Amino acid sequence: MSKPNRKRLHLETLRAQRLEAQGTKEIEVELDDEKFVFPLSAWWPMTVVKKIRALKDNADATQVLALISSQEQVDKLMELGLTLGDFQDIMEALNEDAGVGPGESTSSSN
Repeated sequence: MSKPNRKRLHLETLRAQRLEAQGTKEIEVELDDEKFVFPLSAWWPMTVVKKIRALKDNADATQVLALISSQEQVDKLMELGLTLGDFQDIMEALNEDAGVGPGESTSSSN
């Protein structure tokens, strides 16, 4: 039984409110008439966030995309000629969702 003066968070309700405020859980990327879907950072499971934070500085940059979606999706993007600029645009859109400004990272620890 909960205590009467204890604050209670109803995560299902908060998730619904977040979805309503954002309007979506995903960002859609198009390249050569192919569509790719990546979840916005607010919806990444904490297990994935932990894996992203554990990546070393010299890790392949596309590993983040593979962790949040699938290696198959990243491989297809690479086949279609994903450029560094394309990758930066995708990551910028994901970082904007997370409230991270230029020069910061979703993997920085506080």
